[in-house]
Amino acid sequence: MISKTVLAKGQIVIPKTIRDLLGINVGDELIIDVEDGKIILSKKRDVVDVFSQVCKEGAGKISMKEIKRELEARYGEA
Repeated sequence: MISKTVLAKGQIVIPKTIRDLLGINVGDELIIDVEDGKIILSKKRDVVDVFSQVCKEGAGKISMKEIKRELEARYGEA
């Protein structure tokens, strides 16, 4: 576990080891969610990457309607 102090403007620094592990680079967008009293940061992914992942998970057994619904559930408007 890593402990960080919140700076005056509400900022925190994500340690380099974690940025490297998650592939977070300068200019990347992060999605911030709150779930069960926890802050969850996720790297915003390109819709094409998400589409590819959903297709692989469905292995040809998923309709376009289901893909769109899944994209909207995960990332808002698709």
